[in-house]
Amino acid sequence: MPPFYRIAEICCYAILNFLPYLAAALYPFRHKLRFSKPIMLMFVLLITLFQIALGLCSAFLPHVNRMLINTSSTLIYFLFYFWAVRAHFGKTLFTLLMLSNIANFVVVSSKCLEGYLFPALARQPYRWSYSLVMAAVQIAILIPLFVYIRRIYAHAIEKETNPAAWRYLWLIPATFYLLWSYHLFGNEKSGTEMALQPEHTIFLWFINLGAFLIYYMVVCLINEHDHNHTLETQNHLLYLQAVQYEHLKNRIAETQRARHDLRHHTAVMAGFLDAGELDKLAAYLDSYRKSLPADGSIQYCKNSVINLLLLYFAQQAREREIAFDVHMDIPDELNIAENDLSVVLGNLLENALEACTQQMRGLRRITICGKANGSTLLLTIDNTYEQEILRDANGAYLSTKHKGVGLGLESVRQIALRYDGVFQAEQKDGVFLASVLLNYERIC
Repeated sequence: MPPFYRIAEICCYAILNFLPYLAAALYPFRHKLRFSKPIMLMFVLLITLFQIALGLCSAFLPHVNRMLINTSSTLIYFLFYFWAVRAHFGKTLFTLLMLSNIANFVVVSSKCLEGYLFPALARQPYRWSYSLVMAAVQIAILIPLFVYIRRIYAHAIEKETNPAAWRYLWLIPATFYLLWSYHLFGNEKSGTEMALQPEHTIFLWFINLGAFLIYYMVVCLINEHDHNHTLETQNHLLYLQAVQYEHLKNRIAETQRARHDLRHHTAVMAGFLDAGELDKLAAYLDSYRKSLPADGSIQYCKNSVINLLLLYFAQQAREREIAFDVHMDIPDELNIAENDLSVVLGNLLENALEACTQQMRGLRRITICGKANGSTLLLTIDNTYEQEILRDANGAYLSTKHKGVGLGLESVRQIALRYDGVFQAEQKDGVFLASVLLNYERIC
């Protein structure tokens, strides 16, 4: 039976080398965890105990394969992380590799400082001196890291404006991971001996400093892209408002002209009535009714953003002679960002309008239905189409404007996921059916 102080040393090392990085990795996805907080805490406790058990096996079991134990520990950590987080695979992998690089950097730096401060203990595994130095290094590195993750990185992770980029961004931390691994283990010396040499640790300092600068630049670019996307959406809303304003001005002018000409029309109709020419009066009334301006006070629903979008696309559909049917029951106040509403409905209506415009035969029709009930918003947009709709191997609809998956539909899908909802699209009997469900009161 090993002495108690040795067991305590190993437990302390296992906790320091696991919990802070798991907390940093989970924080950006705190709104996308698969389980509730109590259940997550229970799983974290179980995984921590498992990591401690592996450390005890590595330290005290004779003839044990330490490389296999370390690999098993890392594998369990990765599997738990991907299982617990419901997010884009590229985002989770980028986060995990980035923090793995930082964790390895802390380990090497701590061992190097331990060799300088406690040379007699530095070559012994899992000693109290190592945990003491590691705690100090973590205070110096992880506290600023948590501030960075909370204020900058988490915001970039939560953005859904460009999900396709995350498919490849994880290669950046993966490259640095392979680089430092090769430098540390790709030689005849052990990792401990390499870490105890200050020149190697300084080299790894520069590698990780360059890596973190690149991570920071990537996150800044993502945040800047999202900011530009937000401005584009706001400009689109302003454009819709300007179009509606011009539309109202034209309707007011038409109404004023109609009122001005009304006395002439009443004189003509009075003449027909006095002469007893009722047939001519009826024909004139019918002609006059058709010449009256359309009612400019149409309100499809109480929500101003949705109503503006519907008014704009209704006008576009009339100009293209496309039937535009709207059935909406949506209140003015929704706990959904106006940008998200504009992106979801605007993209779907734009795709529907384009499909109907390209249709050369048959009835062209767009049907929009919407219902808000409690904390749920349901939108359906159906449109006729004629051209073939292509899909990739995964079933995603391909764009007709460029190569690859349609970005509009992908944006709608990502926003639906962010609101804990669902987006579905299918084609049936010459009609493209799209539906979006958003649970807006579940967003923090």
